[in-house]
Amino acid sequence: MREIWKTIEGFEGLYEISNHGRLKSFKSNKEGYILSNKNSKGDYLSVVLTNKETKRKRYVRLHRLVAEAFIPNPRCLPQVNHKDGDKQNNHVDNLEWCTSKENMKHAINHNPNILKGINDYNKYVKPKRIQQFSLSGKFLAEYANAVEASQATGVCARNILQVAGKEEYRPGLIRKQAGGFVWKFKEEVVRYVEGFSNRI
Repeated sequence: MREIWKTIEGFEGLYEISNHGRLKSFKSNKEGYILSNKNSKGDYLSVVLTNKETKRKRYVRLHRLVAEAFIPNPRCLPQVNHKDGDKQNNHVDNLEWCTSKENMKHAINHNPNILKGINDYNKYVKPKRIQQFSLSGKFLAEYANAVEASQATGVCARNILQVAGKEEYRPGLIRKQAGGFVWKFKEEVVRYVEGFSNRI
């Protein structure tokens, strides 16, 4: 299949995505250059798109960019599935829009052991509600958990949890924001408000 490039909406003149799953940047080269995107763990390939003029920033996975540009989605399905189960094969022929239920069913068919992880999570780890704030502190939204927040915003769930949990992502470094937002566990926000009220 011939490689076709399309401009990414909201980042016109800055980035293009191809039907082969490659990303090109024009930020420092008018001819454009292919961005290197690697993940040795075999996980999804992600990128942070930035537009200084509009001050827009978007954390997004490459397979979603390919689907948005090349695959019609008349039913407004929320997720993109890798047909062959390879999270890094972002060729348009390997992608399809799907529901979260269809995506999970497909994942289980390709990796039955995933059920054990899901069962352990549901049994031992209770999902915490996540609240999203602007960098200036304005409340924006609330989600059932980090996964739901990630699906709605495109921000990596792991990064969301690191911000909310104030966890080190590198020795001595704590992530203060992810995807241009501040994230907090709802319980933490409630405790803060209650503590403030008790001091009045």
